[in-house]
Amino acid sequence: MLFKAFGREMLAVAVVSLAGTILGCSASNQCTPVTGGQALYVAHDGSLVSYDIECGTERPGTVTNISSPTDMQALEDGTVLANLTALNTTVIVNGQSMLELGRVASTSGGTRPVHSYISPDRNGKRYFVALDDGQSSDPATSKAVFTNVKSGTANYLQRAGEMGLGIGHHKAAFSNTLDRMIVSNISECNNVLTAYDYSNIANIQTLRTWSALQYGWDGSTRARTCDPTFATGAPPAPHGCATSKVSGKIYCNLTSSGEIIATNIDATPPTYVKIATGGSGSGYTKPHKDGRFMYSLQSSPREGDMGAATCQIGQLVAIDATSDTVAARVPLLYKGPACTTPINGTDEDTAEPDHIRVSNDGKTLYISSAGGFNVTRARVRQELVLDVTNPGAPVQKASIPVGTSTNHHGDALSGDGRWLFVTNNLDGTVTQIDTSTNQVTRTLTVRSTPLTVATFGTNEGPSEQTGPIR
Repeated sequence: MLFKAFGREMLAVAVVSLAGTILGCSASNQCTPVTGGQALYVAHDGSLVSYDIECGTERPGTVTNISSPTDMQALEDGTVLANLTALNTTVIVNGQSMLELGRVASTSGGTRPVHSYISPDRNGKRYFVALDDGQSSDPATSKAVFTNVKSGTANYLQRAGEMGLGIGHHKAAFSNTLDRMIVSNISECNNVLTAYDYSNIANIQTLRTWSALQYGWDGSTRARTCDPTFATGAPPAPHGCATSKVSGKIYCNLTSSGEIIATNIDATPPTYVKIATGGSGSGYTKPHKDGRFMYSLQSSPREGDMGAATCQIGQLVAIDATSDTVAARVPLLYKGPACTTPINGTDEDTAEPDHIRVSNDGKTLYISSAGGFNVTRARVRQELVLDVTNPGAPVQKASIPVGTSTNHHGDALSGDGRWLFVTNNLDGTVTQIDTSTNQVTRTLTVRSTPLTVATFGTNEGPSEQTGPIR
């Protein structure tokens, strides 16, 4: 149930905002009160706390009963929302007072929310969309839950609507002009990508659903046989969608084949084209700031594959959205272009590119790495960096050593673009990187198992959000 006393909470926030301050660092290296400073929010397995970015000290207030937090995002008023996968809910926290405001869950059996998105602010409506991954092959537990995050509206921070999804892990992207979105289903043959119209949030409509057969899984070969169990083939397994503000299309990576599906979401009905890339796996997709070039990550080819370089953990594909063609394929070397040390046989041999941040000036692309899923020995310790001054021809630079993580781990780009924060879930630390120099300025010791992060400052606003099209 969502909070019962939102008015009292807002009053408490106002009192804290007037009477309290965020600490900053003086020349003597002692913290002194500074108003309007930036806060770093860290969701650990067990607690959600905040840290003063200037000082690196923990701020008062702890939100408890936090389990498997993922995809935390901050809003423009300092509200923080995080999906709690193990608890089947989204927690809402006031970032100034660190008071929990409530929790939102599906009303119809949705479980395990993982990825989240903030929809474009349009027609007086804006939503935090939590995608429930559900339970294995039970489609009834896969849902999209919409929470109203349009400040000033009557039902602010309350559940606004929900809809059913296909089976498996999900990603999403939105139309640039209409209340439409695409959601992917990683374990489906009949419902690989689906386009929705959410203009009436109480009655969300399915516009079109595409099957594996429509995308070319015709059973002619093992690679083109759709089998979510992987016994006789493999599903298309989409994982990563993003929108180009230039073409207006949504680009989703089919990780099994590496093909990019470019969908004209605004067409009636929506249509698509396929773009071959020569790689596969991973799948995270993100636009450059100019909107023309779309970047998608792949974990193959990699060291040991025919033609792959030593130290290679995949590739970055750059798609030109004006022509829906591949502009560049950039091999990704784990420690940067000078890396010559093999990673095979080390605890980092399952490392793959995980997700992307683009600097505010559009000149640098940061790629976090992830260790092998459910591989106990898997470790990652690098943040990859590419120069995208020429967006259609990315050039890899030296990677940035960070702390130690396994599997996926979180990162956040501060609202002013000055800092990149990377969680190190095995070290119990967060690495703070200065984006002007690509140097580590601080390794912040936090609580055990930090999993996801976000930032907010009165002047800078929230850290980069996932979903809005800018």
